Amino acid sequence: MTPGHWRLLGLGLLGALLAAWHSYGPFLFPTCCHELVTPFNQAWILLPALSWVALMLVVYARDPSGWMWKLVLLYLATRGAWVLGYIPADIGLTLNRLLQNVHQIVLGHMALAFPTGRLAGRFDRTFVAFAYAWVIGLTSVWLLFWQPPDWWNRHNVIGLWPNSDVAGVINSIALLGAPILAAIALWRLWRRWSIATPAHRRVLAPVVVAMPAALVIIGIWHVAEAINRDEIRVALQTPVLRLTELVLPAGFLIGAGRALLARGSIADLATTLGRGVPLGDLQSLLARFLRDPTLKLAFPAPGGDGFIYPDGRPFRTDERSDARATTPLRQGDEVLALLVHDPALEVEDPGLVRAVGSVAQLALTNERLSAQVRAQLSEVRASRARIVEAADTERRRIERDLHDGAQQRLLALAVRLQTAKATVQGADGLIDEATAELHAALTDVRELSRGLHPPILSDMGLGPAIEALAERAPIPVEVQVPDHRYTEAIESAAYFLVSEALTNVARYAGAKTATVRIRAKTQRLLVEVSDDGHGGADVSGGSGRRGLMDRVEALGGRVTLDSPLGEGTTIRATLPL
Repeated sequence: MTPGHWRLLGLGLLGALLAAWHSYGPFLFPTCCHELVTPFNQAWILLPALSWVALMLVVYARDPSGWMWKLVLLYLATRGAWVLGYIPADIGLTLNRLLQNVHQIVLGHMALAFPTGRLAGRFDRTFVAFAYAWVIGLTSVWLLFWQPPDWWNRHNVIGLWPNSDVAGVINSIALLGAPILAAIALWRLWRRWSIATPAHRRVLAPVVVAMPAALVIIGIWHVAEAINRDEIRVALQTPVLRLTELVLPAGFLIGAGRALLARGSIADLATTLGRGVPLGDLQSLLARFLRDPTLKLAFPAPGGDGFIYPDGRPFRTDERSDARATTPLRQGDEVLALLVHDPALEVEDPGLVRAVGSVAQLALTNERLSAQVRAQLSEVRASRARIVEAADTERRRIERDLHDGAQQRLLALAVRLQTAKATVQGADGLIDEATAELHAALTDVRELSRGLHPPILSDMGLGPAIEALAERAPIPVEVQVPDHRYTEAIESAAYFLVSEALTNVARYAGAKTATVRIRAKTQRLLVEVSDDGHGGADVSGGSGRRGLMDRVEALGGRVTLDSPLGEGTTIRATLPL
């Protein structure tokens, strides 16, 4: 046996001894026993006690370094304090009275700290500390004034100032405070439930169901003692009502057993993974298996800098927060993936997430490679988009330079030639020829500037710019364009697509008419240019058409060409908005 097994065995023996002491300890002393303390009745007490021992062992096996099993051990130890009253010595009676109600505070402590054994918030820590101080402190003060009746033949060793009236007042205050403490504990338990995530609620369910019954019975007991109604306390000690003590440890055990079943179903996960999981579906599969719909997977980025989602997008750093747990899944020293999940999963079953990661290593490796390929493709698309944007920026710069530089100088030169014509005799013909050449050069500059980036597109938008293209076309062109502005990249891509298409119609199609239709639909801009020419166009022909396809695809769009012989040509583009 390993050291861990020996420790578990030793803890089990200690728990069994405490359970036996709690149930049958009074029979060890000559002063035994009260009329209700019979071997039969005590058997009904032993069963819940052994349930607590079983819970302690299960919790210890799951998390030896945790605090929960220590609280269960403390509960078992303090629960047996009532037996100290049968010790035929004054100190036994005093210790019995001092510790007899501490186990009830430990019970509330366990409920609020479940399942880790640690209290989560400042209020809960303060409340539990106050509850311990209230019970132990008031009981200590009460013992200073209390002495048992003479016929008990024993004395309270710290009863320094015997006064039954003062002792009665203090005892009533302490007993009536118990229901208030129980109500606050129930409220805090409900508060934890109301703000818990679905996974955390699964963890808290046994406590939320069982604790109200346990605390109500404790509250009734103390009220009955405060008002001196012994018949109520006798009724609460009947075997049937004693069985209610099974509810709480049984609820905890059910929760622990459910976690063990989750471990057992890892084999089902392995079978599912063995049949193959489509790329992109692993995250949803793990989310269903771990019952955490908020679960997210992230993989190391291709360059090793940061992480990415399965679809290749950069991993958001805000996914890592106090409200989320991040578990690295490793293969040796290499991080295969990050699992971002509800922290309650590790609370419910420590190590379950890593166990799932071990089973899913092959699928995680495949998913990581797929995610890295997607990220690289996304980077290529982003790079193409940046290239297109840089080219558009350079075109706009050249257009401004031509408009503000060469074009203005040519206009100024034309004005000077007209002035020279009026003042110089005999040079009319020569000046007219120079002026004609100058206007031709000015027209070329304007056409070049318009081809680079038409000012009307930036100033007035896609609709007026397409209308201007149609007016310059050598054949009639019907235009249907919405009166709406889009992003600069989308408008440029749509404009140059239509411009190239109309140029090809004029040069090669032999068409009599053409139509341009642009419309927005479900976050997409649909661009369509059709003609009634002879068809037979090739989508891959010409560097201009290839460049337009690159421009559209760089924005995440798509271009298709429909050009059957003798039936005209239709070019369509879809641009994401």
